[in-house]
Amino acid sequence: MLFIRNTIPLTLIRSVVTTFFAVFVLVTSSSAIAEDKKNNDHITFEKPWIRLLPPTVMHTAGYVTIKNSADMNDRLLDVWSPTINSMSVHQTKEVDGVFKMLAAENLVIPKKGELTMQPGGYHIMIMGLDTPLTEASKITICFEFEKAGIVHVVFPVQKSAP
Repeated sequence: MLFIRNTIPLTLIRSVVTTFFAVFVLVTSSSAIAEDKKNNDHITFEKPWIRLLPPTVMHTAGYVTIKNSADMNDRLLDVWSPTINSMSVHQTKEVDGVFKMLAAENLVIPKKGELTMQPGGYHIMIMGLDTPLTEASKITICFEFEKAGIVHVVFPVQKSAP
């Protein structure tokens, strides 16, 4: 049996490295990860992305389509990220001929339906960035639903929609 510095068997090191790599691939290969034990297999996410803006702009927006395959409505209660200072759901709306961004709370994802967050409509307003985002960045956003619980979704940063 080969030893490294006569203390740790090489086969043990290979086993630890292989296990670590397998766990890493398993965890990072999914774009949505459930955090709690609620039944959340009815909520899925499609095409998440965050708009890349010039490095001097310290806010941006995130977009995604949230699908609900259940026979009951679910409600989006909150969004947050462990790496972003502030975020909330907004809706771009025309009010008296002027487009405004208004806070949107408790959005319903209809049964057998979807909620699309896209430019010019609902979106995740990301504010107070400490450092500029880059096109290679990925941000985890946590979604809390009334029935599905908390789901983490990885959002890539890019110049335009996927």
